Amino acid sequence: MKSRDTSLVLRRLRPLAGSFRYYPYTRTFSGKEDIKAEVMRLGVEFSVHVAQSMLLLCDDIPTLSWFCYMLWKGVIRGQNHVLERLLRVMHFVYSKYIKPKRTATSQDCGNSVQWELIRNTWKHFADGVIILNRFDWFLRTNITYFDERQLSSAIDKYKQQVLEKLDDKLRSLSEVNGFAKVTIESNISALWKSLFDDGETISRAVESRFLRDLFMPIFRKPLPRDILAMPVVSSPYILGKNFETEELKEESVRLGVELSLYVAQSMFSLCDDIRTMLWFCYRLWRDAKAGAINEGHVMDRLLLVMHYVYTKYIKPTNGVYQIDGNNSARWGVMWETDKIIGYQFRMLNCTVYLLKAGGTCGREATSSPVEEGVKKLVETLECVRSVSKAYGFARDAMETDILDMWKSLFDTEAKEARHTLRAIKQGIIHDLFLPLFNEAP
Repeated sequence: MKSRDTSLVLRRLRPLAGSFRYYPYTRTFSGKEDIKAEVMRLGVEFSVHVAQSMLLLCDDIPTLSWFCYMLWKGVIRGQNHVLERLLRVMHFVYSKYIKPKRTATSQDCGNSVQWELIRNTWKHFADGVIILNRFDWFLRTNITYFDERQLSSAIDKYKQQVLEKLDDKLRSLSEVNGFAKVTIESNISALWKSLFDDGETISRAVESRFLRDLFMPIFRKPLPRDILAMPVVSSPYILGKNFETEELKEESVRLGVELSLYVAQSMFSLCDDIRTMLWFCYRLWRDAKAGAINEGHVMDRLLLVMHYVYTKYIKPTNGVYQIDGNNSARWGVMWETDKIIGYQFRMLNCTVYLLKAGGTCGREATSSPVEEGVKKLVETLECVRSVSKAYGFARDAMETDILDMWKSLFDTEAKEARHTLRAIKQGIIHDLFLPLFNEAP
């Protein structure tokens, strides 16, 4: 049975090997100044797409003017530092590359192929302006809604959801009408480098000149029908109202995948003795559940991962359960690993419980000591890495399958599916642990 109310987490996690590693491995910035520098680079890249679109529309000056006007006035109310930089960029492109060559003021607004292309990218342009303004506001104030890691994640998502999409849609016409990206980008960069400098504002006289040059072709003219029909601007997800909560959900899924892969590696390390490996799994599952509140969502996935690894990779090649009086040669190392992983799963379960209940928890809920625990796991398992690999452990081969088990973590199951899920769980417990339960006391 399928679940419903699918979380946004599903649509943001991309099933590429290595793309969903937990945050000790992800890129972060060394401080606020580095983030500011990266935001200015985002502004430059976004402005290059604006310049490209202006050159595509330069055969119809009124259409070009309306496009610029809607970016400047039609997305965000009032004035701010981002809109000021955008105005400078648009005036620079218009005065240097367009005005000297074009004087036509035809009224064929919206009839060209180029306009249809720009109209279809309007949502990405609007999102780009709104999110840049959010970056600017958060970095200028002392209000710490988001920490550096979340801002870093927002930067990556801006590149994926705004810049890459604009690039994909505009690439086919990148050289039309004399667009020279390298030259324009160099000049635009100078207009953004003072974004966060205090007191760096445009004078009223200069602003009036910019507005006169850009918008005189449409002065006192009504909005054309095609401009009015442009998509309504909605609030983008990035750095929006639910961004922190959704980021925590995404991090929880990533952590679940990461911990599951360490469980898989541990199972491979112990598979020289199937009985020892199954006892490891049982102890881990039992101890992780102990004291956990509403543990089904997290612990059932742990159980599912164990069953998947055992039935698909280990049982077919390493034999079956038997009592021979011996333990795996690596049981001592795995004893410590068992305790670390169990604690991490309990911490993860607590975070997931709060998020699913509609509660709030700060970024610290999934950072320290969880992050330290993940790093400790890496160090502990390093000594058995070659052994697990020799027995067939291949992280990339199973990573996507394990993600599929976790990415529905925050879905709401349909009521009629719960009995089926319960039956599946009982079947998994039977497959994994019945031999252990049948041992003589």
